[in-house]
Amino acid sequence: MRRESGRSKLRLMNPRSGFDRLHLPTLAAAAIVVVVWSLLSWRYGAYVLPSPRSVLVGLGEIVRSGEIWKHTAASLSRIVVGFGAAVAISVLMGLGAFLSRPVRTVVQDILAVLNSTSVFVWIVISLIWFGLSNWAPIFTTFMITLPVVASTLVEGVSSVDRRLLEMGDVYRLSGREKFRAIVIPSIVPYLIAGMKVGFGLALKVSVIAEIFGVTTGIGYIMNYSREILATQMVFVWALVMIVVMMLTDKLVFDAASRRLTRWR
Repeated sequence: MRRESGRSKLRLMNPRSGFDRLHLPTLAAAAIVVVVWSLLSWRYGAYVLPSPRSVLVGLGEIVRSGEIWKHTAASLSRIVVGFGAAVAISVLMGLGAFLSRPVRTVVQDILAVLNSTSVFVWIVISLIWFGLSNWAPIFTTFMITLPVVASTLVEGVSSVDRRLLEMGDVYRLSGREKFRAIVIPSIVPYLIAGMKVGFGLALKVSVIAEIFGVTTGIGYIMNYSREILATQMVFVWALVMIVVMMLTDKLVFDAASRRLTRWR
């Protein structure tokens, strides 16, 4: 009790901790960005750079009209399918790499090829194979996020402590018990880290792919806004993307990391 009360007093006496919790440096930097943004908007005009106020007004308009939910849901539904499939295949590749060294070599070679392939290549191939349909952004998202998640998972598989597995043999644990007690706790942090990076990439890639042939989604509406010279709305939808990514990080991946820490 005394030790805890002492720590509390130190936190109260240390203004630095409260300073950091309020993110005051970030808020100060954001205020500077807004001021500079406003000045540049006034200098170059709304077509080149709309003002922060007009972007917030536009955000309010799409929230009131419900347009934000329509296009955000369309993009997220495609991402969930493509990204979810990539995670499922990544888990299978990771298991194969764990069970067999030759399989691990094959998986690593495949991932090296996929990591070297440009986003543009998959977008063009998806348009050839699937045309102007929802499957084009889904396929592109899958092909781009698969090597990211799988590479992280294979790295996690390689890091499993073989001495713990040998200790499991000493205590006569079954293969299932060793997998549940040793392997899963070792690779899950890598899986969550790979999913976090992969989801951010999936959102960006899906939005790019949506420009080329669907009639809903954040990428589509951003491109449509550009075509009708509504630069303000391009910035509005870019802000929506940022908010979606930040909320996903905090509510999904950070929460999963905290639960994992307690579980381990």
